[in-house]
Amino acid sequence: MHVAPRLALLCLQGDGRLTPSRPAAQAVRAGGLVDLVLAGRLVEEDDAVELLPGPEAGRVAEDLVAEVDADPGRPLADLVERGRAGLPEAAGELVDRGLWLPRASLLPWRGERYRPADPSLARAVLAPAVAAVRVDGATPDRAATAVLATVAGLVDGRFAEPDERLLAACGPAEWVTRTAAEVIAVSRRWHEAMGATTIADLGTPW
Repeated sequence: MHVAPRLALLCLQGDGRLTPSRPAAQAVRAGGLVDLVLAGRLVEEDDAVELLPGPEAGRVAEDLVAEVDADPGRPLADLVERGRAGLPEAAGELVDRGLWLPRASLLPWRGERYRPADPSLARAVLAPAVAAVRVDGATPDRAATAVLATVAGLVDGRFAEPDERLLAACGPAEWVTRTAAEVIAVSRRWHEAMGATTIADLGTPW
């Protein structure tokens, strides 16, 4: 599974809605960039970042590519912080793959709601597994998932600094994971310092 939808699995609230947390949406976009790197399509050069053709990297990643194509000079940091792609696209991918099932509602204004197709995909099961990821044996995609989930408060609702050892375990995706983790943390602190904190700036309300 790609990193972006794996992070989205941690964003499903108990009532079946996607969390409104801003850091969560940023983490999912960051996961899409990690997916592009691991697919060999996003490459860091000495003085630039290059986007290359290659294998499909998931819905979030492909939507981010479309955003870059529309604005080639846009910094990756801005894409993580303010990009249009995010949780809805990841949720759509999970539904298409049969991992999430839509939940019917008699109140359409409440928005889309979902439920895991299998109990093993429930957030209560996945969050402890992500928290338990260790450097030894961690693949780059799982290490990046753990780093981004920790910074965005998706593990237990608390924000934390990234583990440098797990960042190193991200391998070829270390540079983009590190950049994204910094963007998420700085964005959250800025909103808090400006006194503009809303539910979208807080940890996921489990």
